[in-house]
Amino acid sequence: MSLKARLILFSSIIMLPSVCFAQLISTRSDSLIREGIRLSIEQSYPKAISIFAKMQEEMPANPVGYFFHAAVLQTQMMDFETYNKETEFLDLVKKTILLSKNHLRGSQKEPWAYFFLAGGYGYLAFYQGKQNKLIEAFKTGRHSIKALEIALKNNSSLYDLYFGLGTYKYYRSKLSRYFTWLPFVKDERAEGIEMIKTAMEKSRYSRYSAMCGLCWICIEEENYQEGFEIIKQGLEEFPDSRIFLWCAAKTAKKLELWHEAAGYYEKIILSLETANILSPYNEIVCRVNLYDIYSKFEKYQQAEEQCQKILAIHVNKADQKRLSKNFKTNPKSCRDISHKTAWHHRAYNNKEVSN
Repeated sequence: MSLKARLILFSSIIMLPSVCFAQLISTRSDSLIREGIRLSIEQSYPKAISIFAKMQEEMPANPVGYFFHAAVLQTQMMDFETYNKETEFLDLVKKTILLSKNHLRGSQKEPWAYFFLAGGYGYLAFYQGKQNKLIEAFKTGRHSIKALEIALKNNSSLYDLYFGLGTYKYYRSKLSRYFTWLPFVKDERAEGIEMIKTAMEKSRYSRYSAMCGLCWICIEEENYQEGFEIIKQGLEEFPDSRIFLWCAAKTAKKLELWHEAAGYYEKIILSLETANILSPYNEIVCRVNLYDIYSKFEKYQQAEEQCQKILAIHVNKADQKRLSKNFKTNPKSCRDISHKTAWHHRAYNNKEVSN
């Protein structure tokens, strides 16, 4: 994974929907947030957005609706691989930061105001990272972490906070070697992982975010079996959620569970096709992996079919650049792979005839 991808991953998962909201949210609002999070995991984005937009309308001075609205937009854009809502996303993020600061101007520093301030900074770091402003993203992320630490200092039993802090500790340790200008950073990966596990087990709202984040960390650490077992828990509750399917496909492939991995990638393609949102990038990612998987267990005809489908996909220059960085196989090299696959297919058939 490239440095940019790592930073985007860090900043995008550092503040996902979580937490119980004390004075900033009523009991009714709390139930609406739960429903909005569930709808977002199920990819019912318009319904989730309508819930949080209504909260903005009813509570215009409260950062909660703006924060969760931004969270849904971020999830949707990353899911679709279409970043056409970035202006709206950035406006919501800035509003979250402004309103959170307003709540902190009084004599009583409400911990949850710090939480939403941290959330706003976390999403701003995501935006800056995507704009390739990596140093700015890192610094903005520090503002997010500072606010989280203040909130945790005031109430250490708010386990939802552990997800963001644990993620930060892990990726700061993991990425520190790329920033030679930073002072010595001790290795806090193990501590960060334990904090994320605590959030997954004890938090009220961040269970699924922690589950997904921990799976990708398990992949980073090559603990594929643990990651696979974790993500299957999410799929038991949300079997059609692409948030979990991507990680399940990756871990299953790493474990050489070829049939399971192929099934997950095929399900992702079908899900995106059915919703009419299958982007060229996502399709190629799935089909390159399917080619590799089918080749591994000698399903040569299926492998070649994937290759031909890849060749038929129109890819813009930006996606070509991303694909060349992330895959040894890309549309330009697929013709060579197709010839090789065809040769194996003929050899296999000749072997069957000779027997």
